[in-house]
Amino acid sequence: MQRLTLATLGFLVGCAPVHAVRPIGKGAASIDASLGGPLTQVFGAPIPVPLTTLGATYGATATTDVHVAFHPTAAAMFGVGAGEIGVSQQLLAPQGARPRLMVDLTLIGAGGDRQADALPDGAFRLFIQPTATVGWDWGKQKKQTFYTGVLGFFEPSDEFYALGGWVLGNRFGVGRSHVDVELKWIDPWANTVNIVPDFVAPGNQGAVEVQFGYGFTFGGGQ
Repeated sequence: MQRLTLATLGFLVGCAPVHAVRPIGKGAASIDASLGGPLTQVFGAPIPVPLTTLGATYGATATTDVHVAFHPTAAAMFGVGAGEIGVSQQLLAPQGARPRLMVDLTLIGAGGDRQADALPDGAFRLFIQPTATVGWDWGKQKKQTFYTGVLGFFEPSDEFYALGGWVLGNRFGVGRSHVDVELKWIDPWANTVNIVPDFVAPGNQGAVEVQFGYGFTFGGGQ
């Protein structure tokens, strides 16, 4: 088995809703889960790859969150074990029509992208995923957040590889729970005709991802 391309592996282990939406509050913690991934052609229909993550977030300060996660589906379906750790920071609080400005830096470690009897050379790979978003809180109690932004996915190896993209989503907050619905377009400037699986995107440029996230927050305060 050849080493997975950066694009394919990036779509597989980088598939989770962005963390840079809104801080959860100092001293608060949340249990997080997500489902979704890049759209692929399945019997002629665009179906998102059912990738999952399980993780947790802790509010280190009123504006800073620390988060960790494991990617169980990538391990079960593709033999790629992946975990991540990152920090989200609110740089600018929302005020009136001015949106919240958030940034996030996540480190992802992935390994096992070879057959069991293959040499382990290059099996572990480190990725850097920066994100920047602007978000507008809305609704009666301002628990809903519409957000958009840009993200990157970099592999610092012997040669520097990079992906980029755009994200659009909304966080629906109900009590201490929230649901994220998110759309991403990854690498829209890159043709993916010769990449397996058959990603679905306008003009075969990059990959479109559909993702859903859920979180339950306890302790601390919003």
